[in-house]
Amino acid sequence: MQSSAEVEPTRRINGLVFVVLLVVLGLGASVALYRWKAGEVGEQIRADRATLPQDPPARLQRWLDDFGDVIIGRALEQLRYSPDQHWILSHTVGTERNGATQEIWGVDLEAAQNPVATREELAVVVHLPPARKLGQGAITGDKALNVPHFDGPEAASAAAFDADERVRKIVEWMLAKVASSLGRDVPGATLVVRTEAAGG
Repeated sequence: MQSSAEVEPTRRINGLVFVVLLVVLGLGASVALYRWKAGEVGEQIRADRATLPQDPPARLQRWLDDFGDVIIGRALEQLRYSPDQHWILSHTVGTERNGATQEIWGVDLEAAQNPVATREELAVVVHLPPARKLGQGAITGDKALNVPHFDGPEAASAAAFDADERVRKIVEWMLAKVASSLGRDVPGATLVVRTEAAGG
């Protein structure tokens, strides 16, 4: 007859084996499910790619219609100064940074055309309205960081400051990865940011 001291280690070993088996079965099922789903997704991707136009301009238009409008729209949303103020800030002007009379300059996205992006040959063009004075007062938060300010003797330089160029650079930076992947998807395709004041 076995003592309780001899039975206890056996039970522990059996329990450990059971847990290990459960883990192995779980991992195996996950791998099998992943491979099955990956195969389905791969087939869908191949089928979708087969329907893509071979003509580069038509292929670019397909990209813009299916993905580009949404991607570009969301990127511009992230650049907004606030949910209520759809501004991309270019600079501020005033005798005191963040003073009550400080002028706030930039682009108002609510004035942008719809759709904001169009295709011109092999270029996706993002159309922005010209920069202008948007209001006055203090600016705060992350979107206020690194906004150039002109005050005192520098205030006269604000008139020569290219606010449109500043905003274009901000949007180009935001869309840099999109532009890079676009060029790989459609050889020769480019992404251009244009303001009305710059000939858009």
